[in-house]
Amino acid sequence: MAETRILKEVDYCEYKELIDKFKGKIRVSSHAHFRLNEMQRKVYKEEALINLLTEEKPAFIGIQKNQNYATFFSKKQGYLRLMFKTTKDNIEVVTFYITENIPNI
Repeated sequence: MAETRILKEVDYCEYKELIDKFKGKIRVSSHAHFRLNEMQRKVYKEEALINLLTEEKPAFIGIQKNQNYATFFSKKQGYLRLMFKTTKDNIEVVTFYITENIPNI
């Protein structure tokens, strides 16, 4: 089974509580932008990614096999899948990309 396979859905209230707990302690890893072309990097800067997590309600939230969270935000064309992990000190955005749909679990 792939490490990024979603094992279970996370309730929005649980997600919001987690985000609120780490508000101001969210960082974006250097690895997060590696899948993007230059134009996409200009659109999805660190601040934009952090704002997605803190200000927008995801269409779907899940926990992956590797224990990272996968959030899906509705966009004009498909969804932005943003994956993050939590530590005792912060939330770290691991990676993100555009996808056509939300996976079935």
